[in-house]
Amino acid sequence: MQQNSLNETIRQSTQNEAPLQSVDWQISGGKVLNVYTQSFEDTTLWIKGRRIIAVGSNQPFTANQTVDAQGQYIVPGFIDAHMHIESSLLTPSQLGSVLLRHGVTSVVADPHEIANVAGRPGIEYLLTDAKQTALDIFFMLPSTVPCAPFEHAGATLNAGDLSPLYHEAQVHGLAEVMDYPALAHKNPDLLKKIQDAHQHHLPADGHLAGLHGHELLPYQQAGIRSDHEATTPAELLERVQAGFYVYLREGTVERDLCNLLPAVTPTISQRLAFCTDDKNRH
Repeated sequence: MQQNSLNETIRQSTQNEAPLQSVDWQISGGKVLNVYTQSFEDTTLWIKGRRIIAVGSNQPFTANQTVDAQGQYIVPGFIDAHMHIESSLLTPSQLGSVLLRHGVTSVVADPHEIANVAGRPGIEYLLTDAKQTALDIFFMLPSTVPCAPFEHAGATLNAGDLSPLYHEAQVHGLAEVMDYPALAHKNPDLLKKIQDAHQHHLPADGHLAGLHGHELLPYQQAGIRSDHEATTPAELLERVQAGFYVYLREGTVERDLCNLLPAVTPTISQRLAFCTDDKNRH
């Protein structure tokens, strides 16, 4: 009994002497969305750097700054899964100042519009300017520059031109593969672009506008697993059944969300995301 009592005294003394770990933020009083249980919880968040490191009021931390979020809801930031910065007529840093105020914390951008005109220097400009905003901007390299073989807007990018850009931390894959004839006929350069993305363990996005049935096969065979061109419930379900992730699009011109909602169920919700594609400034 004496030995047990001594051990308990030593344990308590050690705990009392242990310094509290310092974190950057303590946010308390708000209703926090638990994405695992899909419910709101009255709890406290402890944040260090860019990460929530603990949840709950009884934690061994001291915060450099505290926030009383009483009466407010705390949710993860919105992610725009596919968009074109150029359509906004803003630079990446300017766009960040707008989107962050509306709860958008990440976007996945396809810079094919500037690439069609300026080529790699245009992409590199966006990569550089994007570092000036707190908005997380992830870039998918444009798969088809020019957009069609008979077009020429100023630039041509083949697989060799794009490959070095995969060393940029902001680059997260290959953007919408929109040249269906080239994919269906196994164009070597397009297949090399897709292969390069996969060799870097990064995805290639699809663009399955108007395609159905066996027309989906070239994308499946190429290892492409996403699409943002579904415009009807039938198209959405067909793509999900074929193993694709579907981005529900609501932009300025293409407004598909209301049309697609009848097909959305809890069962398939894990295969869905949101995107704007093209959102104009006005």
